Order: sequence, then structure tokens, then C-alpha cells
Amino acid sequence: MSHSLEHATGLESFRRHRHDVLNQLQIIRALIQMNRADRAIAAMDRLAEWLQSLGRVQQAVGSSAELVVWTLAACPHVVVDDILVEEAPDGDTVVQWISFLTELEERLALGGRSLRMKLRVSSNALWVAWDARDLEVADWEERYVRIHFARG
Repeated sequence: MSHSLEHATGLESFRRHRHDVLNQLQIIRALIQMNRADRAIAAMDRLAEWLQSLGRVQQAVGSSAELVVWTLAACPHVVVDDILVEEAPDGDTVVQWISFLTELEERLALGGRSLRMKLRVSSNALWVAWDARDLEVADWEERYVRIHFARG
């Protein structure tokens, strides 16, 4: 990927991340104004969990998959509970990972839900595990051949 394309993608991802964080802060503010402290605290906890999740991924993948971190930064419905990086992912794996995360975020946002996942990364594959029993992955398994899906 060219440096200018990476730069443009990074800037767009930052814009989306900033937008998502500001939206969450506005929701928290509105809940406080409506004297719904319990819901405001729950929203702050969700925001903190998501931001901690981004930190976990950033620390695990380092600069080898910076675009993945930026993609996750624009996926407020995805929380990574655990990540193990055995080897830095190659370019094709990163491309599939980014495409999958973008599609997953769209699906979750449309359904108004969030998803917690565990990841294991190697140079040419990604293993994704989650507890959502109702999330259908058959079409993803065909399109994202470097990603292996599991429940649990």
C-alpha cells in the first residue's frame, strides 16, 4: 500500500474514531442532564472498555498492522478482550482483516449490538472467537479465507 494511501486511510480512520468518541460523550452528557446517572456510568464503562481494547490491540500488533488498529478505532461495536500475536500479519492478511472488521462493524451497528472477541494472529491467518451464537459467518468464511471463525 502506498504511503499516501495509508496516510489518507489513517486520517479518515482518525476522523471516524474522533466522531465515535464524541458521539459517546454527547450521549453521556445527555444522560447526566436527564438525571440518569446509572445509564451514564454504564455508557462511560462501555466507552472505557472499547478504548482499553484498542490499547490492547495496539500494544500487541505494534506498527506491523497499524491500519488494523485504526480500523478498530472506527469500530465502536467491537471489543477485543484478548489478542495473541504469534507473528506479524502479512499484507494480504491485514487487507482481509480490515475488510472483515469494517463489514462486522456495519452489521453490528445496524443491529444495535456489540460484540466481544478474542484474536490470535499469525503471518498468514487470523483466528477470531466470540460467544454470539446468532451471528452467521458462513458467507465470511468463503470470502475471508485467511480468517478462521470459532465460537467461544
